[in-house]
Amino acid sequence: MKNTGSFNEYILKDLKTDEDIKEWINIGFEEFLQNNDLNAFVKALEYAVRAKDSILGMSKKTGISRSNLYAIFNGEQQPQLSTALKIIKELGYTLKVA
Repeated sequence: MKNTGSFNEYILKDLKTDEDIKEWINIGFEEFLQNNDLNAFVKALEYAVRAKDSILGMSKKTGISRSNLYAIFNGEQQPQLSTALKIIKELGYTLKVA
């Protein structure tokens, strides 16, 4: 049977434009607000980082260590708000409260 790729690859292929990526982050953030599911928001950030750049690239641009980013994205560590905001800013977005 031919390997058709992982779920992660499927998601990353779907995140082609800035609008797609922003919508993905917004969905993750709404999930966090509605269900207190921080993991949904963190995973949305991870996919956004991988779609626009790489973990290593984001680490270099934000000054957040690569090991810290991996720990956050693997659920081993909860991100501080300032860390999440650095990532969002480096992706080229802002956080807006409506």
